[in-house]
Parts: sequence; C-alpha cells; structure tokens
Amino acid sequence: MNAKTWVSRYLKSQGIVPKKNELGLNFSYEGWNFLLWEDADDPLFFRLILPGVFDVTDDNFAEAIMACNNVNWNYKVVKAVLYEFEDAHDKGTSVWMCFEQVLDATPQVEELIPRAVHSLIAAAEAFNKEMTEE
Repeated sequence: MNAKTWVSRYLKSQGIVPKKNELGLNFSYEGWNFLLWEDADDPLFFRLILPGVFDVTDDNFAEAIMACNNVNWNYKVVKAVLYEFEDAHDKGTSVWMCFEQVLDATPQVEELIPRAVHSLIAAAEAFNKEMTEE
C-alpha cells in the first residue's frame, strides 16, 4: 500500500472526497485547499501541502523569506517554501506550507492526517499574521 491509498481511504471515511490531479490528490477542509503530493518513486513518503498561502512579489520577497524562516523555526515538521509556478492560466511565486513524513508499513493515518492538517493551518495563519503586521 502507499501514502495516497491510505490518505484517500481515510478522507473518504470522513466524508471528504479527494480529487486526483497531475500532482496527486486535492481536497478541501475548513475552507482550506490541500494537496497530497504523490511521489511514485517513494510510495511511503507523505507530503501534504497547503499551496498558495501568500502571493510573493518583488516588493514583499524579503519579508516573505523571513516569515518562512520563522515558520520553519517555530513549527515542527512544517516547511514554508516559496514555490514558483507557471501554467496555462497564470505564473508567479507563492508561499506553500508542506508537512512531510516517511510512513512505516502501518501508519496511523487517523492521527497523522488531522495533525498534519491542523499544523499546516496554524503555520499558514502565523505566516499571514506576520506578513500583515506593520
């Protein structure tokens, strides 16, 4: 079994229907949109992402880097990164929050997923608070 299968089963058991895309599985929870990144080369690698937390511009780049560093220092397991994207509709840079863990053969997803989701939300809220303070 792999991370995607375990997560998909758990979400469905909670009444959440994930949608597959080219990167993995998308799902919404408490108004936030999450992405479970699928790594075909490492099926036990769990990377849950909260993408597009904040749009980065030339004007706020330095502040965004510092706020990411603060999140990385203060939140266990969460990584705040600047992600450059380009697709058919848009391009730019935004802050993504990532929760990563290598799963064992019998992961406790009923504990892992809620903790990951709430950690990502808390980190995103802390990041946004720091970026809006004057």
